[in-house]
Amino acid sequence: MTWIGLPVATVDWLTILGSSPLEIIATVCSILGVFLIARQNWIGWPLGLVWAGISTYLAFGKWHLVSDGVTYAAYIPIQCYCWWVWARRSAHADTAPFLPTWLSRKTQGLLIVGSLLAIGVWGLSVSYLANVISWIPTPSLLWRDSTTTVLNFIAQFLQAKKRMENWVGWVIVNLLGIHIYWVKDAPIYSFQYAFFLCLGIYGWWAWSKSRAAALKSATT
Repeated sequence: MTWIGLPVATVDWLTILGSSPLEIIATVCSILGVFLIARQNWIGWPLGLVWAGISTYLAFGKWHLVSDGVTYAAYIPIQCYCWWVWARRSAHADTAPFLPTWLSRKTQGLLIVGSLLAIGVWGLSVSYLANVISWIPTPSLLWRDSTTTVLNFIAQFLQAKKRMENWVGWVIVNLLGIHIYWVKDAPIYSFQYAFFLCLGIYGWWAWSKSRAAALKSATT
């Protein structure tokens, strides 16, 4: 065995990849899907549906991440909605180009305040429901999980409308996701969020480049 091959052979690949094939399938679909969305390719949405379905099962059944489980379950209709919006807007691209845009400063401020309030309401609600409904497991990492849940919803709808702010939300979600799933002993999901972080930065750059090119073309 060569010196290069020795470190590779001693790596615990089962730990890195996760114990469940479902985690691997979901991770591949999610990473590829986000990459395609960053490229403004609609095929990323059906891949997201596969990821959402698997992740819903894992979040509730394996990790007891209640807020994340709700998020993943809600992703199923949301991914369908985003897919429909992109298809509809793309069909009229000749008359009304579907380009990435920023919200106004006032709307951005309202979005921040609304997000903070929603996180507080969500966290308190999940905690209350877990105490009064027997089939809801005790929430784990309540406030971190609540933050990713609320920002997931907001960023997803911003992404459907091709608002640039969606990438800011994803950066926050992905940083928290890396931590949450590492703590929950789901390393492949932690690595997945690390990839998401890189893809989010790439998406921000790609959409900005696309927007700048369109604006330059419109003024020449």
